[in-house]
Amino acid sequence: MAPQQLLVPQTDNIADVYATDDVSAQSVAPEIKARWQNLVKQFTETYGKKPDFVARSPGRVNIIGEHIDYNLYDVLPTAVSVDVIIAVKVVPTEGSEATVKISNVNSQKFPSREFGVPFDKDVVIDPKKHEWINYFKAGLVGALKFLRKDNPTVKPASLEIHLDGNVPPGGGISSSAAFVCASALAVIKANGHDVSKEDLLDLAVVSERAVGVYSGG
Repeated sequence: MAPQQLLVPQTDNIADVYATDDVSAQSVAPEIKARWQNLVKQFTETYGKKPDFVARSPGRVNIIGEHIDYNLYDVLPTAVSVDVIIAVKVVPTEGSEATVKISNVNSQKFPSREFGVPFDKDVVIDPKKHEWINYFKAGLVGALKFLRKDNPTVKPASLEIHLDGNVPPGGGISSSAAFVCASALAVIKANGHDVSKEDLLDLAVVSERAVGVYSGG
């Protein structure tokens, strides 16, 4: 009998998310709390309402097996405390396709964007055009393919998105993988579904290739 897959956990307390030396801790470091509060505050200022939820994915390092996970060989990874957090609001769809509005806490470097999500085909990603939102699009495409395995007629929800990431790009701790993984998780949850850790990993690995990046997830 195959082991039951564990779903990606959900919590109402960010103290459950960040590991500390004190297993009984009921709070997090002030700078972590301030970062989450700032994300929600900026989301509310940008869109005029509070988000429905926040999706998160941490960076990670390989303790054993660096650079072989790209080819699906076994590695021994561990998550790190830096992460990508995405505040999400599901909004009514108007018209013949869904719409995604996406913004970033670092708006000077990562300007806001808006794009359509067709009901009957994938969002197009041009890997030659280096846009920061391509990583969100990659996660979105992978998430919708996952959802359509069970229901080919799934119509994606329209979303308002605000994002913060503190995983150093190019630092060898999977900043792009964290972005794609958090994006896929956000889309799956926004469309009313849960996902197992294993399924999320599998779809994120494949999805990231849409932007020309090969990683182990």
